[in-house]
Amino acid sequence: MATFDNRFDQKVAIVTGAGSGIGKAAAERLLAEGASVLALDIDDAGLSALPLDQPTFKSTLCDVSNASECIARVNDALDQFGRLDIVINSAGITARSLGDNAGFEEKWDTVIRVNLKGTMLMCHAAVPVLQRMGGGAIVNLASVMGLVGYDPSLPLSDGFSPYPPSKGGVLQVTRDLGARLAKENIRVNAVCPGFAYTNLTQNLADSPETHQALIKMHPMGRLGQPEEIANVILFLASDEASFVTGAAWTVDGGYTAA
Repeated sequence: MATFDNRFDQKVAIVTGAGSGIGKAAAERLLAEGASVLALDIDDAGLSALPLDQPTFKSTLCDVSNASECIARVNDALDQFGRLDIVINSAGITARSLGDNAGFEEKWDTVIRVNLKGTMLMCHAAVPVLQRMGGGAIVNLASVMGLVGYDPSLPLSDGFSPYPPSKGGVLQVTRDLGARLAKENIRVNAVCPGFAYTNLTQNLADSPETHQALIKMHPMGRLGQPEEIANVILFLASDEASFVTGAAWTVDGGYTAA
């Protein structure tokens, strides 16, 4: 995998959902390319597996759906590293994460609270700091399901899944903030992955029938890897994307083009 040595030298990044999947891949890549990273997750076990022995890497628990915790973690980044330049909002769940015993309203409220409200709260906490810093970059993790509905042949939604609306909302947060903050040198973009091998899709990959159906829906003939999504996240967080804001980047193996 190609990396860009010191592309993020002297940059400080917050990564939510960093304990697994795409967030973990993004946090590790940022660290490898010179950034100081504050990794956040609600899962202590996931954070414990990250590279804690490096002075430019810190991790702590965070519930992104809690405004006071988001504010505290932004302040932690300032206390630990002296500044903030990049925010990667990767924390997210699906209704499947809550199990079969959770009711419809509980699933709806929880998914919207984490995916949409959590993204907004971390942006709300970070933007005043980025303004004081003179600019920065925010990358929000959305989904192709924020652009299209679930294929009705898949056993993933009865039409009332909270996941597509939550990710569609993330795209609107991205567009609105991107337009508003463009003249303040703060770029806000979103990445829309197709189905990738993460903890959120593990149960789908474990079902041979569903797994093969998903593979066939991606013209590239496979699902994505977290590192492939992280490649685009890092581009959007970098100065190489200096004329990109308010955009939704699909990283989906052709899923939405088919």
